[in-house]
Amino acid sequence: MNFSYTPPIDVSIIIPARNEENFLPACLTAISAMHTKKRVEVIVVDNGSTDRTKSIAESYGVNVLAEMTPGVGRARARGTAVAQGTYVLHIDADTQLPPEYIDEALHRFEADTTLVCLGGRVRWYDAGKVYNGVCTATHILFVPLVRVISRGALGPIGNNMMFTRDAYERTTGFDPDLFFGEDADIARKLHRFGTIRLDLSLLCATSSRRFRSFKNSITHIVNTTFLCLGFQAPYNHLSKHTWRRKKSLLPIDK
Repeated sequence: MNFSYTPPIDVSIIIPARNEENFLPACLTAISAMHTKKRVEVIVVDNGSTDRTKSIAESYGVNVLAEMTPGVGRARARGTAVAQGTYVLHIDADTQLPPEYIDEALHRFEADTTLVCLGGRVRWYDAGKVYNGVCTATHILFVPLVRVISRGALGPIGNNMMFTRDAYERTTGFDPDLFFGEDADIARKLHRFGTIRLDLSLLCATSSRRFRSFKNSITHIVNTTFLCLGFQAPYNHLSKHTWRRKKSLLPIDK
């Protein structure tokens, strides 16, 4: 008979990564420096990388999963499927969490028993004051509009999004076919079971690289508009050379 007892995991951090050797070390270093007494597991989902992403993740001693089929929705689904934490925190490979992030996020869940999904405000660590000012203004002015249009279902995004595993398991999970908007899709599904909150006092840092291209910026605006209205993002597959528009604009699962 085995009398050993292993305390349960409090938080599972899921990081989808595809060719992220330039950003992943800083991401994992920030996690290693976090100030928390909670039990945390880190899962990096290697989404078919051809660089040193996998070996870098392994050097930090985290759990590394392989998901060879490209797609951030599929990678997030793969990581969440094996997560053991009571809470699941999704970030990107270029996200840098501050030391107190987990404790501050969990405090918000403990204070509001209706809360099922939480996200925070971001700043760009590789952009100047002007661009970060634009980012802050966007959060202050645009996010409330998103919240109203989506009837409170949207707000948190994949660069820092924490939800309860219990609520997640009551949904159909991340859509593996989504290359964009997988975070909005799961937020709408979670909204059936409780409150979705974007807390502007909860802060993390990320890269501005997705918005350096004018085309990418416009695509994000168009996609976000459609997601707010309850439709799938029209430009789901975004690559360096082409925009592949989805054949149909169907309402996403609510």
